[in-house]
Amino acid sequence: MPYIWIGIIVFAALSEIYTFALLPVWFIPGSLVSFILSLTGFHVWVQVFVFFIISFVLIFMSKTIFRKYINGYNRNSSLITGKSAIVTQEINNYNNTGKIKINGTEYAAKSDDDDIIYESGLIVSVIDIDGEYAVCSR
Repeated sequence: MPYIWIGIIVFAALSEIYTFALLPVWFIPGSLVSFILSLTGFHVWVQVFVFFIISFVLIFMSKTIFRKYINGYNRNSSLITGKSAIVTQEINNYNNTGKIKINGTEYAAKSDDDDIIYESGLIVSVIDIDGEYAVCSR
């Protein structure tokens, strides 16, 4: 049974390296503890139970913690909604270009209408946040 836990550790580590999903990494501590339990002679069902408990508790905790930071980021970025900004790079939704500057901070931007292009130097208003983009209007 120790070889199975080592295999899970290696598989989870390689999966995390190739996907950066921040999910397989949480199986490593559970399988490491189960590996130690297998070396000390605990039954297989105890090893599997400990593996699942540790892994799922870590997954749940990480999702809860990261959700807090992600929601905090979205709230902070919405502080620019309703503000005026200067276009520093042409906003063109078809070319997927556009940057604006508010209070010395530059943000990726896009137009609220795909047919409108805002030239560099124009003053626009931020009307919404769409993912990583500030949605601008004149």
